[in-house]
Amino acid sequence: MVKVPAQGQPPDIVKKIDDIILEYISNENCLILAVTPANIDLVTSDALVMARSQDP
Repeated sequence: MVKVPAQGQPPDIVKKIDDIILEYISNENCLILAVTPANIDLVTSDALVMARSQDP
């Protein structure tokens, strides 16, 4: 997941990637594997936030 566009990337790259992810994980037959680094607090995981938004 991208949070800040790098040089040469479109300014709306963050929204585009989020939209693609949501398109895939909104399928009810999708198995969501939310990968989060072990050295961060789980409550700050963007992957878990997106997963939980589709599968509470």
